[in-house]
Amino acid sequence: MVVTEPPPPELPYEIIGTYANESTKRMEKLTRIVKKEDSIREMLTCGTVVFDISVDREELKLAMEYLTEAQAPVDDDAGEPSVVTSPDFKKRYLILISTVMTWASTRPLDPDNTEVPFVETDFRKRKPHPNYKMHYDVENEVIGIARKYRKLIGALVVATGVTYGGKEDVLFYWFQKSWECEPILPILGRGNNSVPLINILDLGSIVHNLIVDFPKKLYILAVEQNVSKQRDIVKPLGRQIGSGMFKCIPPEDAFLIPEIDQRIYDLMTLNLNMEPTFIVETMGLQWTSEGTFADNIPVLMKQFKKERGLKPFKILVYGPPICGKTTLSRSLCDTYGLIYVSPETVAQDLLEDLTWRVNHWDIGETAAISEPNPEEEDMGMDDEDQGEDEGIQEQARQTLALLQSGRPLTDEEIMMFLRQKLLSREAVNRGWVLDGFPMTLAQCQTIFEKGDEQDSEAGEETREEPFDEDVDLYSNVLKKILPDIVVSLEATDDFICEKAMRQPEGYSRLDEETILKRLSEFRAGDTRENTPLNFFDELDIHPLVVPVRDPTDYGMQGSYTAVSLRMGRPCRYGRLLEIIEAAEKKEKCEQESLKSKEAKALKEREEKLRTEREEKMEYWTELYAMMREEEEAALAAAGEPMRNYLVHHIFPTLTPALLEVAKLRPDDPIDFLAEKTFKLNPLGMALEEKCELHDERTRLENECTDERPKEATLQSKAEAAVNEESVEESLDRQYVDNLGGYKYFY
Repeated sequence: MVVTEPPPPELPYEIIGTYANESTKRMEKLTRIVKKEDSIREMLTCGTVVFDISVDREELKLAMEYLTEAQAPVDDDAGEPSVVTSPDFKKRYLILISTVMTWASTRPLDPDNTEVPFVETDFRKRKPHPNYKMHYDVENEVIGIARKYRKLIGALVVATGVTYGGKEDVLFYWFQKSWECEPILPILGRGNNSVPLINILDLGSIVHNLIVDFPKKLYILAVEQNVSKQRDIVKPLGRQIGSGMFKCIPPEDAFLIPEIDQRIYDLMTLNLNMEPTFIVETMGLQWTSEGTFADNIPVLMKQFKKERGLKPFKILVYGPPICGKTTLSRSLCDTYGLIYVSPETVAQDLLEDLTWRVNHWDIGETAAISEPNPEEEDMGMDDEDQGEDEGIQEQARQTLALLQSGRPLTDEEIMMFLRQKLLSREAVNRGWVLDGFPMTLAQCQTIFEKGDEQDSEAGEETREEPFDEDVDLYSNVLKKILPDIVVSLEATDDFICEKAMRQPEGYSRLDEETILKRLSEFRAGDTRENTPLNFFDELDIHPLVVPVRDPTDYGMQGSYTAVSLRMGRPCRYGRLLEIIEAAEKKEKCEQESLKSKEAKALKEREEKLRTEREEKMEYWTELYAMMREEEEAALAAAGEPMRNYLVHHIFPTLTPALLEVAKLRPDDPIDFLAEKTFKLNPLGMALEEKCELHDERTRLENECTDERPKEATLQSKAEAAVNEESVEESLDRQYVDNLGGYKYFY
């Protein structure tokens, strides 16, 4: 953050700065945002510069560059009195926000008493953590500038503890897991190390006071007065917000948790006792909260939920039997991250939870780490915590014994367990869906009665004054477990019977007699005067009526759409969404990888089949060609006798007759051909000896005819073609051509 002068008329300062995250909502009274690459040039024009190196290590290089640039003009004019005495001269100020990790390796002031705290005047003795030597160097550079140019530049270092509040920073993982009611919250080691804390609002007040009245100090500790050990941070979170179960893990195992990085590990395993003297005695800081971290958890959790827009949904699903209440409830739980509550499952869920808790208590939360030394053993759990845990454990063991006895639970016990489930931290934090209960007005009054519980929570803002008619509206009910939405599913008897017939066989609750009995009981209690919906109507919780008409809608998609429109977006905060998206992305990548492998295997298989098919096709083609050749050879061999018969016995008689027809062109060529053929072979006995002699004579005549010069034949044909120019001659040519076709036909 950078503060510049001169100020605008309406504000004492002109504030410009950079954002670590560009998606951060713009703050009020902020003049403008500058890019990081332009920040040094802007800072050199500012009267007061606040430089934070406590979070991002990349800021260290930028800080050193700025310190070098800030000294350059002062070094040029060093020794010239006019620089100081000039009326236009204004002293510049630098506030470096660093981290207490530059003290992490400092030896205790009293080796015999490690509880003696460090104060600001001990800053010369500080020894940095190996990972924070660059922070140490930047601090020393700022201190050197303050000493060298004390009349020109006012500079000091503010060493901050672990910040909490707002975004929570280092403690975000434990806040997140507490809100989600993670079964076990990890404690790094035994949790006896002292972790300096500072509320982010208190840190802002400290910086503001330094800007308004810059002190003659080189080093300031920005930590709380109350000493907080790691277990004093984690355990109150788990007990007040989360599951209340913890496990001490070896510190090195923290890196197995994806959300814990090196910076979080270093700060949470820090063991440093510090006492702020300047901000308490001189500055007189008005602390945001005077109590311990544990005392402030309700307020901090409210800020945590407000910062991320967390509002748990509480849904009650009401309707006749087998109309789809359970399917709809499960769908809402899966999408919105809600807790499923049902009279059929509440006892089993409680049994599993208590069994796991008792087993964990028997093993112990410190079973995963080595045996403590005498000092650590003396610093163990205090008597108050131990007594509180013993009381919780004794009550849990009694309930577990009741559930394990095998005795059928009464309706009163089931309603007690249902109310206990609705009041559990997991249900209060994340919200719930109550499936098919209550079914009567009496059950509504028992479940939602006020009892010994209180609606108001510590740190809750005062609500607006109610109207006169609403003063006693919630006087007899526990408002924090009342549902936000009551979903009433409406279905006809015919629809229910048809849907029951579509269900798989073998389910005793779906036989005809049971269904009709349950349906008649529901209709008897769902009259206009006795319906439990009247209970919620009187509390201004008007039911959302959703008709169910499609017996084939097994997923209740139509009803789910109607309810989700009323509920809005799922109640999940940004960083959790990132984790969910990362898990979904990982799952998607795994699915894509699996699909890719399957596609590759399928492609290889198809390629193999294609190659085999091509090889077989090539073989079949060659085989077919070979078979065709053999078939053609066989057909040729089979037709050889017929061809020989035609050549030797038919053509010798028919050929001369056709030639004669072509020469003479008679009017009736068919009759002429028949007569000519008959003359050549009057007896028609082509195979007898006489015919053979006749054929021989004809053959000799034909040979003589063939021996005539071809030129004479061609000349005679040419002369005939020239002389015959009439239409009749053209028809004669066509006639001859037709005879040629007739010849080939024969």
